Amino acid sequence: MKTLKTAIAALLIAGGTIGAFAFTKANTEKVNDKKADLYWFSPGGSYLGQRSQSTQQTQCGTPGSNICAQGYSAIDLDDNGNPQPEGSVVSQTTKN
Repeated sequence: MKTLKTAIAALLIAGGTIGAFAFTKANTEKVNDKKADLYWFSPGGSYLGQRSQSTQQTQCGTPGSNICAQGYSAIDLDDNGNPQPEGSVVSQTTKN
């Protein structure tokens, strides 16, 4: 009888442990914004830095119809070490 009680107790503990992990929400940080970091350039071609679209829009101010910045997923350095956009525009922000 003592062995049966010990086995049942072990099963209950194991089941509780498995259940706790199965129904606990994973601790996920806000990774989407970091993955969305782009290299931003002004319409004139000046490098503005690497940041998320939401941060760049905040830098531009109130959204409007004028292009404020264009985001690229990659950059390349020219012969003088200045960043140049590589590929096509991935995103853009606007301003009034």
